[in-house]
Formats: sequence, C-alpha cells, structure tokens
Amino acid sequence: SLIFGILLLVLPAAFWEQFARLFNRPVLAIDQKLRTHNFVIGFVFLIVGTWTIFFALQYPELWFLQFLGVPLVIFGLFYVFLPDWASRFSTLAEQTVITFDQVAIGSRVSLGIVLILAAIYIFLRLAVASRI
Repeated sequence: SLIFGILLLVLPAAFWEQFARLFNRPVLAIDQKLRTHNFVIGFVFLIVGTWTIFFALQYPELWFLQFLGVPLVIFGLFYVFLPDWASRFSTLAEQTVITFDQVAIGSRVSLGIVLILAAIYIFLRLAVASRI
C-alpha cells in the first residue's frame, strides 16, 4: 500500500486516465451469440429455478436457496416470454452517468495519503509486535 500510495501521489492524472483507458474495453460480448437460444436458456432457468424453490421448501434448513430460485424463475420467464428484454436492458445499462475512473482520479491524492498512512500504521504495529 505504501508503494501504490506514493504512485498515486507522484504520477500525474493523465497517466491514470491512460491507464484506465487501457482496461475500459469489453472483454466479451455474448448478446449476439445467446440471442438465438433465448427460449432454451429461459426454459433451463425455469426448470432449475423451480427445482431450487421446491428443494428449499422441502428442506427448511435450506431456506436461503429461495433467493437463488426466485430470480432464476423471473429471468426464465423473461427469456421465454420477452426474448428481447436482455438487449433492451443492455442498451439501457450502457448509458454512463459518471465513470468510476473520474471519481478515482479525482480522489487519487486523498486515496494516496490514506494508503501511505495505512502502510505506516502497519509498519508501526509490526515494529511493536516484534519487540514483544
């Protein structure tokens, strides 16, 4: 944390913007590949979600499985009855309100100071612990 804190303080904001641009790329686009299989995916989600809910109701100690089964059933219904919902949701979600990069680059000095202070605290605790 000491080294990264110093880097945040020393390196200019332009460097961090270029560094962020390096990683702001889509890794994998699966919308086009999955669009032809919407019904099959929805049907599988429905089966697995219903089975999970049934299993959770049959064994009360596994109540938390309902939190997995209910979204599976909902998404399965979406895939079966509203096949283009994923692409509409994807275009809606792609709209950027504020990027995390702007927030991180704007607060890089304070974050750097916090990281340096954390490193100093860790070193001091280690020094005190090694004396005992």
